[in-house]
Formats: sequence, structure tokens, C-alpha cells
Amino acid sequence: MSSACCSIFEKFDSKNLLIKEYNHWILILRNKPMKLGNCVAITKKHHESLSQLTDEEMQEYAHVTRDAEATLKKVFNCELIHHLLLMLKDKHTHFHIIPRYQTPQLFAGREWQDDMQPILKASEKPLPEVPHEILLKIRDEIKRNL
Repeated sequence: MSSACCSIFEKFDSKNLLIKEYNHWILILRNKPMKLGNCVAITKKHHESLSQLTDEEMQEYAHVTRDAEATLKKVFNCELIHHLLLMLKDKHTHFHIIPRYQTPQLFAGREWQDDMQPILKASEKPLPEVPHEILLKIRDEIKRNL
């Protein structure tokens, strides 16, 4: 699960925030979440564009998507989920899986806000710091319900 040509696994702290490992993908909690339950699905094999993925990798992403969406809806009752493949900074195929909420959410003693702005507009704002202990609680809650 490491790539000699980039540091994406370290950047997103897959060692500590892994939710589930698939044959071709890993699902991790984002270490700097935009929203409660924000995950990242990363291909194990280094690809620099979506078109480089094999049919098998693409088919498996459908399973990753079903798992992530069902679990995030069950655990956090999100209204909608965005999947973004931007690769602006990290040239390794990965999708940001971002739950969206109409109302503030309470989890781990913290209130999570979502102004329902488009994610690209929302990403212009600095992300709030989330203590590592809270990230682990979110990860564990997702893993327990996956």
C-alpha cells in the first residue's frame, strides 16, 4: 500500500485512519475533514489519471461507493454525498467522499456545520482543526457500521 512515486498514503495518514482495505482501493477517513465523515478512496496502484484505471479497479470502486454511502447515511444521517476526483495537488487517483448535511450534526462532543455551499467554493475557506482523538472516534464509528 505504498507508492514509490508519491506520498499520498502518508499525506492522508492511511496508517492511522484506514477504514477498509479492498483489492484495489483503500478507504480512509480524511485527516483534515471538510465535513463530518469525509473519507478518501485511494487506488493502491499509482495512476495519474482516471483513464488509467483498469476495468476491475473501476468495478471495485462501485463496491467502495456502496459501502461508504450506506455507512455514512446510517451513521451520520447525511442527506447527500459528493464524490470528487480533482487531483489538483496529489497526482494519484483518489476520490474525496464528502457527506453533506442540511442541519448541524453533533458527534464526539463537537458540532459540525455544513453551509451546503458547493464544495469547491467551501474549500476556499481554511479547514477547522480536528483533534486526532476525534478523528479516531469517527473512523471507529464508520468501521463498526461498515
